[in-house]
Amino acid sequence: MSNEIELKLAVTAEIAEQFSQLLSDFRLLQQAQIFLANTYYDTADHYFARHKMGLRVRSENQQFTQTLKTNGKVTGGLHVRPEYNFPLNSAEPNVTLLQDIANLSLPEPLELRPIFSTDFTRQWWLIECGQHTEIEVALDRGEIKANGQVEPICEIEFELKNGALADLFTFVANLSFVNGVRLSSLSKAKRGYQLAQGKCPPPRDWIDAWRDFLHTEQTAENPAQILTALLGYEQQLIEETLQLGSAFFAQTFIQTVERIGAFFNLYHYYTDHGYLLQQVLAQQETAYVDESIVLEVIDAHQYLFAQIRQIIQLHSESKDNALAMKKLNELFFQGQYLKRMLALISMVN
Repeated sequence: MSNEIELKLAVTAEIAEQFSQLLSDFRLLQQAQIFLANTYYDTADHYFARHKMGLRVRSENQQFTQTLKTNGKVTGGLHVRPEYNFPLNSAEPNVTLLQDIANLSLPEPLELRPIFSTDFTRQWWLIECGQHTEIEVALDRGEIKANGQVEPICEIEFELKNGALADLFTFVANLSFVNGVRLSSLSKAKRGYQLAQGKCPPPRDWIDAWRDFLHTEQTAENPAQILTALLGYEQQLIEETLQLGSAFFAQTFIQTVERIGAFFNLYHYYTDHGYLLQQVLAQQETAYVDESIVLEVIDAHQYLFAQIRQIIQLHSESKDNALAMKKLNELFFQGQYLKRMLALISMVN
């Protein structure tokens, strides 16, 4: 068993085409391109999904590996989760291999069925950046398939192989992304399960979610807990907004108002509580973040709050739901938004 530590970015096709050029200034230890075929298995009642786990069999050059990823921690696009890998002689999952995993209580009998597949081409690089720091960068392009439905895969994963977590944040932050990229908290497995079920989860009540955050603010033991709750609220709000899509918000004026209002509350809070970041920095003494980066993040919050106010005015005057949501979604794919999120995530990890 090992802990997988990686940052995941969702990117546009244009960024994917240009991405290899961004790595040309780094020392490449290895690089390759491979095709990976993956089938995810579960029980009829989705035992693994209910316990926030994923069980897959991967085929790579006629070599087969069974992997179980158990419940871990996701902060923004930073994924830290235990992972168990077992070599197989065929593409069929081997249930008996799972029985030796400590603290894993499986139903008996464990009857598995294929749920969905993820097939993609992976272009990867092993990069040395700084003394004793190695990061594996993987550009994945392909498809998720379930019940005749297909979703594209176009993402970049940065996995820390050796070194400090701060090195990972620094490396990604220094890549010259401008637009067309955002942190993603959704794994391929979670996307696959949603596709297999044929629908996105119903929208959350974000007014209630904001009340929950304010309760956390009052009961938190330290500033880092408050910032962690804010990041969780923000990333879930972004993921749901993008998953629902423009067609959903085009239906009614009030749905668009409520969604933009949720981001208004968020960025208003950030601008009014700039001291929160100073408090977290003083508490954490994070290697990646210093005073100058905190000031940049505070400036970014003021910029985002101003952008939200402009979108609200645009929506109020035009009554154009699609245009307002387009302007909102564009914010999430800006390079400066990515750098801001990296700085915030690093402060609580």
